[in-house]
Amino acid sequence: MNNPGPLTKTRALLIGALLLSLAALVSVALKPRPTVVQPGGLAVSKGSAVRVEARSSHAAVHENGTEFFTELTVTLDEHESTPVERVSLALVLDHSGSMSGQKMEDAKKAAHRLVDLMQDGDELTLVSFGSDVNAGERTQLNASSRPALHAAIDLVQASGSTFISGGVTAGWAALKSATGARRLVLVSDGQPTVGLTDEASLAQLIGQVHQDAITVTALGVGSDYDGMLMQHLAERGGGMYGYLKDASTLEEVLGLEVTAARLAVARNVELQLDSNELQVIDSPGRHVEWRSGRAVLHLADLRPGLPTRVFVRVRSHRASAGDRPQFAASVTWRATGGAPQRSDVGLALTVVDDVAQVDASRDEAVYARGITALGSLQLVAAAAAYERGDVATATGLFDSARAVFGMSADALAGQAEVDDTRRAYGSASTEERKSMGRKLESKKLTSFGRMNEGY
Repeated sequence: MNNPGPLTKTRALLIGALLLSLAALVSVALKPRPTVVQPGGLAVSKGSAVRVEARSSHAAVHENGTEFFTELTVTLDEHESTPVERVSLALVLDHSGSMSGQKMEDAKKAAHRLVDLMQDGDELTLVSFGSDVNAGERTQLNASSRPALHAAIDLVQASGSTFISGGVTAGWAALKSATGARRLVLVSDGQPTVGLTDEASLAQLIGQVHQDAITVTALGVGSDYDGMLMQHLAERGGGMYGYLKDASTLEEVLGLEVTAARLAVARNVELQLDSNELQVIDSPGRHVEWRSGRAVLHLADLRPGLPTRVFVRVRSHRASAGDRPQFAASVTWRATGGAPQRSDVGLALTVVDDVAQVDASRDEAVYARGITALGSLQLVAAAAAYERGDVATATGLFDSARAVFGMSADALAGQAEVDDTRRAYGSASTEERKSMGRKLESKKLTSFGRMNEGY
C-alpha cells in the first residue's frame, strides 16, 4: 500500500477544516435567534376594581443572568368611592415619662380635638400606655358621650416606660367587635422597653391586628423613636406613617386619619410575587415577607385614584437564548365587610446572548426610578449609622449610595444629595442628627413609591 504524498495530506486537512466550518455555520443558522427587543413593555391586569400595571427596566435579559427592576403600580378605580358610614377608631397614646411637659399637653389637645372631629355614630376608644396600659370603653360619639371622653383625656398623665405591645393589644381588643372602618392609631415618642421590644415580634403582632381587618397607623413624635420600626409597623398594618417633630401637629394629622378611614375602601392589600422563573432580591424601601417560596409585600389601604408604586429588584436565572421567563404578580384585597378579591398581571421577558441587546432594551425612566429607590435606601442606612455613632459604617454606606446613583445618568442628582447629607451629618450635634434622620426617613417614602403612605 502506497503512502499518500504531502499534497494529498494537505488536501485532506483542508477538506476537513472546510467541513467543520460548514457544520458550525449550519449550527449557527439553525440556532433560534430572538428578535431585537425594544424597551417600553407594559402589562396591565383586567377585570377588577384594582388595576395593576407592571413595567420592567429591561425587556431583554442575558442568558447568563441580568439584574433589573420591575415597577408595579397599584390603583383603585376612582369610581370606587362610596365612603363608609361609620369609623371605629382606637387612639393608642404613649404616656411614658418622656412624653411629659409640652408633648403630653399637645397630644391631649389633639385627642380632645379628635373627639369633636368625629361624627355622631362614630366610635372612639382611648388607650394610653406607659409601663402599664389604661384602656377605656369603646364609645359611640354623640352629644351625651363626648363630655365623658374629654374627662378621660384630661386624666392622662405622663409616667413610666414604653409598653407599645400592651397598648396595641388593648386597642385591638376594643375594635374586635366594632363595625365599619376600623382603625388603630399608635402615637409614641420612644422605643419599646416593656413587653415585646424587638421589631420582628412587634411586626407579627401588628400583622395579626391587620389580618383582623383593622388598619394600623404609626405616628412618631419628637426625634427619639425608632423611625424604621414605626415605618415597618405602619406598612405591616396597612396604614400611614408620620414623623411629627412635635405633638402640636398631631391635631391636623388625626383629622386626616379620620378622612382616610372613610375613603379607604380597599383594605388588607397584599402583593405576591411569583419567583419560580426569576429571583426576587428585594423591594427597596419595603419589607418583604417570604411565604411558601413567594415574596409577599403588605401595601397601605387603597383610596380611589391614588396610585401606590412598588419597585422590585430581580435577577434572571441562567437560560437559553429565546426563552421567555415571566414575572408574575397578584394583588389581593377586600372591601369593607366584603369577600377577598384578586388582580393578576404577568410580564414576559426575552433571553438573549448579546449584552448590547440587553442594554438596548433598557427603559431608562423605569431604571432610573429603581436606582433612585435603591440609592435612597443606602442613604437612609448611612444616616442611621451616623446617628448611632458608627462613622466607619456610615462612610461605607455613603460611598455605596453615591456609586448606586451613578449607575443611571437620570439618577445622578442623588450623588449631590449624598454629598450634602454627609456634610450636614458631619457638623451636626447628636440631637440634630436624630431630627435629620427622622426627616430623611419620612422624605424618602416618595422615592420608595410610598408617596400616599405618609403624613
